[in-house]
Order: sequence, then structure tokens, then C-alpha cells
Amino acid sequence: MKEKKAMKNKIQSFNGFKIYFDQISAIFKDKQSSDEKIDYDKLTEKTGLNKRKVKILLSYLCDIGFNKKISLKNTELGKLIFSYDPYLENMGTLWLIHYLSASNTYLLVWNRVFSYASIKGAFNREDLIAIFTDLQDNISENTYKKHLRKEIGIVLDAYINQRLSKLGLLEQEDEIYHPIRNQDIPILILLASIIRFRDVYYKGASAIGINEICEAENSPGRLFFLDESFLRTKLEVMKSKGLIGIESRADLDQVRLGSDMTFEGVLERYYKSL
Repeated sequence: MKEKKAMKNKIQSFNGFKIYFDQISAIFKDKQSSDEKIDYDKLTEKTGLNKRKVKILLSYLCDIGFNKKISLKNTELGKLIFSYDPYLENMGTLWLIHYLSASNTYLLVWNRVFSYASIKGAFNREDLIAIFTDLQDNISENTYKKHLRKEIGIVLDAYINQRLSKLGLLEQEDEIYHPIRNQDIPILILLASIIRFRDVYYKGASAIGINEICEAENSPGRLFFLDESFLRTKLEVMKSKGLIGIESRADLDQVRLGSDMTFEGVLERYYKSL
């Protein structure tokens, strides 16, 4: 029997459970209310969820940066969102959760599904299965044939039937899914996502090429399904508000970000503007 290689990414983020945001927000609120060590028995009693589901949702909150991994301590991002949107209902919060999930290469299925969807006009589930054929030698046959399909279905369901459907990024017609482009993302949430992209892939950079923001792997333009012309219009709005600089001369075509501009700082500015 061929030995399977250890995976560096997570295939089963939700282990068959659908992504119900009332459950996620219940765990989020309780954890953010205290930074003490988790008492799983009390948390299961308070939320009405079983211990396995609680652990799965806490792990997801860690994966998107609302809590620290291993220690589960609250992060600055988690504290910020909790102070303004503890129920995770605001549209800006939902756009942010989408970007933090879809751009996270550790959340392998979520990341690949949206990277693929960003360049397609339409697709079905079998098309999505085909983008994971490289995993066959690294995971068990059962995981590949059963659990992978289920995880793909859970991610799609989050955007068709659950709270992320409010973003309007995917529509379903029979067995076909259609990516919907150029949704009206709040300017400051888009800017925060650009800063996040900068921090992950261009750490310390004061400028990023507009082409990278539009089309690079895991970029906001790609994962928000934004056409270049639409995104450039949004960037011009940011420039007119004094949020960014745009350099388009000679061989330059880039966005310049202030050295004091942070991901959390822009997010807080967004929430305070509501």
C-alpha cells in the first residue's frame, strides 16, 4: 500500500457540518467575551452545540485570524470585530470573512474553489473535483471520493443558502454555478483587503502594482470577482478620498499606501463610518 504524504493544508475544515453563521457567531461572541482558557463543557452547554462542532468552529475562527491558533486567545482583529459587529451580520464583515477564507491557502478547498471560480463563467461540482486531482497520491481514497466532495458542497452552500449568499458572488441554476462579477464592495473593506494582501505577499512594501491587485493569486481583485476596469474605478474613488496614491507614469502603474496604514486601522475606520 502506497504511503500517503502529510498534508500541509486542511481539506476537512467543517467535517460535514454546514456553515451556519448563527452558530459561528455564538462561539465567536462567547470566546471574545473572555480570554480565559476554554471550558468546552460550559461552551457546549451555553451554545447548545456538541463539543466536536464547537472545536470545529473555534478552529475556523483561528484559521481566519479572529483567534490565535493553539492558545485560542483573542486577536486584535477578533477584538475589533467583536466590539462593532459581535453577531457577524454587517455586510463589510461578511466581505471580510469571504476574503480571509478564500485567500487562505491552508483552507485548501475554499481557496481553490474561489481561485477557480474567479476565472470561469460557469462551472459544476465535477469541474471543481477536477482541480484536486493532484491530491490523489497524498490523501486516502475515502477522503478524496467522499470528504472532498462534501467539503466542496459545504463551501458552495455557504454562498447559495447561508449568510454569505448576501454577497451575491455565486448564483446556482440547476447544477451550474455562475460567478457574479463586480459587486459593490464597501471602499474601506476593499482597501483593508488590499492591505491584507500587501501584508501577506509584499510585506513592508509601500506600493503594489495594480495588475497584482487585480489578477495575482489570492488578490482582492481575483477573489472578489472584480474586472480590472471596475477595480480601477474603485481605486480612483479611494484616491479622491485621500486614502491612497496612484502612480501611473513612465513604467509605473501602482497603488501607494501610507506607511501608517494598517489592516485593523482601516477596518476600524470602516466600522466607525457606519
